[in-house]
Amino acid sequence: FPDVHVAMHAGELTMGMVRPEGLRHHIGDAVYIAGADRVGHGVDIPYETGSIELLGFMSANKRAVEINLTSNEFILGVKNNAHPITVYLRQNVPIVISTDDAGISRNNLTHEYVLLASRYKPSYEEIKQFVYNSIRYSFMAEFDKQRNIKLLDDKFKRFESDIATLNARMKQGN
Repeated sequence: FPDVHVAMHAGELTMGMVRPEGLRHHIGDAVYIAGADRVGHGVDIPYETGSIELLGFMSANKRAVEINLTSNEFILGVKNNAHPITVYLRQNVPIVISTDDAGISRNNLTHEYVLLASRYKPSYEEIKQFVYNSIRYSFMAEFDKQRNIKLLDDKFKRFESDIATLNARMKQGN
């Protein structure tokens, strides 16, 4: 089934959960062996054998990583500078902001984006890229992706226009 998309949780471990050698291969195995198009979590990327090459492969081959900030903090205790989101960003690996274990943590995407913005201070353009990535790296049919990207384009244009109008009014003192 060569056209079946694969998403796998991989690298949802950190020091102290397993022996250090247990952190060296999960993401690589998911990407190289299982052919994962998307990797959920990917927290142990700094410990992966050949991590720089793996990140380069993920970037070049458009293999996305799903970043689950609440889950990573709640389950793994990984947050702030200990989280590898900036590693993925610097290596141009496509990032999708997502939720995980919502039934347990009671979180949603809004909460994940608030954590992202408050902790990592991404630019507005980076945030937009993450939002678009949620469509681009989804497993929807290409027609549906294009339709949803068009809808998102329109929503961003409307939002940006509203903000520009509000900003102009505030400068005029209205």
